[in-house]
Amino acid sequence: SEMCIRDRKKDDARFKEEPFATAPGFFFANNDIKYEINKLRAKKYVKLSNESITYSAAKVTPSTDALKEKPDLSYDKLSWLQRHDRESGDLYGMLPLIRGMPVALTDHIDRSPDKNLLRGRRGYIHSWVLDNEEAKETKFIDGHRVLHKLPKVAFVQFYKELDGKEVREEWCLEGLDEKGLYPIFPKRGIWFLDKGRQNPRLQISRHQIPLAPAFAMTAHAAQGQTLGKGAIVDLLNPGAHAMG
Repeated sequence: SEMCIRDRKKDDARFKEEPFATAPGFFFANNDIKYEINKLRAKKYVKLSNESITYSAAKVTPSTDALKEKPDLSYDKLSWLQRHDRESGDLYGMLPLIRGMPVALTDHIDRSPDKNLLRGRRGYIHSWVLDNEEAKETKFIDGHRVLHKLPKVAFVQFYKELDGKEVREEWCLEGLDEKGLYPIFPKRGIWFLDKGRQNPRLQISRHQIPLAPAFAMTAHAAQGQTLGKGAIVDLLNPGAHAMG
């Protein structure tokens, strides 16, 4: 993965400045690379922003059929957290939460015309609320921590483009003081270990906040989007022709 983000001018200071620091900078032909780049750039964003990183670990539950066919399945749970979101119900295994980090919705949240919060819509993490049972001793180690419980909610700040600049949306939800702020709650997604079967049976449920870091996306997902903050495109990567 490190090789995938290598560029010919890796020390170019412009990559650490706006608009490129938070731009959806890399475009790839498949989700595996996109997933890895998003994780790597989230770690870089922490250093640039002097913030800490909180990981929301997804909760996974095998179905009864899955446990019957593979009784040792529980030992595989840790490896499932490394599967990319498109393979796992469109939900991240380990979702990094960083204040100010650009994120994209992985599900349709609000279809109302004034909000239009659909899958792929970008925003920025404002804050989140921990579960009441989250252990108080869950501390940061070297600038990061892994939560034992899913957060109750994550708040995302959404913007619109006006005269070439990003400005906050005008709508404001009841009970919230800031315009363009929207609560994103954990949801359930399902996927199948045996998805190649004619009739898949080994169902796995995953609960997670439906967000993903928005530093990278596939060429397919980028089609039709207006990237006002600019982008960094590695045209030397295999599959770069898809950006044509």
